[in-house]
Amino acid sequence: MPLFRYEAVDDQGHNIGGTMSAEDEPGLEKTLKSAGLWLVEAALEAPRTTDAVAASNSVRVPLWGKQRRRALIDFCTMMGFQSRVGVPLVQALEVIGQQYENPHFRKVVADVQRQIEGGTRFHEALATHPRIFSTEFLGIIRAGELSSRLPETFKDLKSYLEWVDKVVQDVRSATLYPAIVLGVIAVFVSSLFTFVIPKFADLLAKLNVPLPLLTQIIFGLSEFAKKNWWIGLLLVLFLTVGLKFGRRWSPDFARMVDRVKLRLPIFGELNRMLAISRFTHNFVVLYRSGLPVLQVLDLCRGLVGNLVVADAVAGIQEDVKRGSSISDACRKSDIFPPMLLRMLMVGEKTGKLDAALEDVAQYYNQIIPERIKKMLTLLEPCLMLMLIGTVLIVALSIYLPLITLMGSIR
Repeated sequence: MPLFRYEAVDDQGHNIGGTMSAEDEPGLEKTLKSAGLWLVEAALEAPRTTDAVAASNSVRVPLWGKQRRRALIDFCTMMGFQSRVGVPLVQALEVIGQQYENPHFRKVVADVQRQIEGGTRFHEALATHPRIFSTEFLGIIRAGELSSRLPETFKDLKSYLEWVDKVVQDVRSATLYPAIVLGVIAVFVSSLFTFVIPKFADLLAKLNVPLPLLTQIIFGLSEFAKKNWWIGLLLVLFLTVGLKFGRRWSPDFARMVDRVKLRLPIFGELNRMLAISRFTHNFVVLYRSGLPVLQVLDLCRGLVGNLVVADAVAGIQEDVKRGSSISDACRKSDIFPPMLLRMLMVGEKTGKLDAALEDVAQYYNQIIPERIKKMLTLLEPCLMLMLIGTVLIVALSIYLPLITLMGSIR
């Protein structure tokens, strides 16, 4: 809807200016007249491009990751409560702007409030801050606003964002300890092979002690590590930086990485469960907001967090367009487990698709933390055995020639 900048006067002759959305200038005049204002002058305001909006918001609103997610959870909590008790939208935003602790998000809420006072719809005002409110978030709000279900929409969004926050914390807690242990092992082994072992190698070479096969292998690896340390540095840079930017630049590379993630021995099944859990949670929230099934599937493609699973969802979308049921379309892919297929079939037959998928989502809410704990239980002894085994092998490679030397002295 076009946005007009207007000048008007009220019954007392006071000049009033602002911006308001309207189909055309006569529609703007009619809206102002119903509010007791007389239009004096109106001009169509040039809309900002998406890039300009994103650029301006990137400067004014530096919110990322957990901080952004927490801000949205609080926003949905306060808006849901106020909309349920009948507080008008503008007043609800004013209350949030006064009480919210984060100064950056307060600016966003104040700007949204100003736009709504000027006649902009709620979801259109939120869309001017794409760094805060994602496309999926806006789609759900838009559907809830058009269907007059904003209180239920805010409740569903709050539950979904809290679930996302919990999953992120669980995954981080599952990977933090292994990452620390692997880092300690890497530093320890690098120090041994770069500084400690070469000194023993020089000492044993001067003594002309015959070296066992294990010692020769360890000393050879140490020499290689000392001369080619830059290869390890490049490998670390590739794993930390190359994978991240490679996924952005090459969709084929990103698909290959996601395919490998699904086939890993321990983490593969967990990654698949996380992707399916995201699919079911997002499907329930989007479907309940009143969006059509095809649009729900289209939005879910970008929310599963794995391109291989996203391609499977795209295939489901194409089959549904041709008249297939969702359960039959899912059956063609080996990504989705039998339990999900059965629940989809039951939901379609009973007309309660959202309730059936919500049960699947709740199941994954319980099983994923248990799987993460089980994975940690398996990883801890494996990592400790790896560290002990490394120390033992290096110690044997050094002590075996010393034992030979002591025997020859006797």
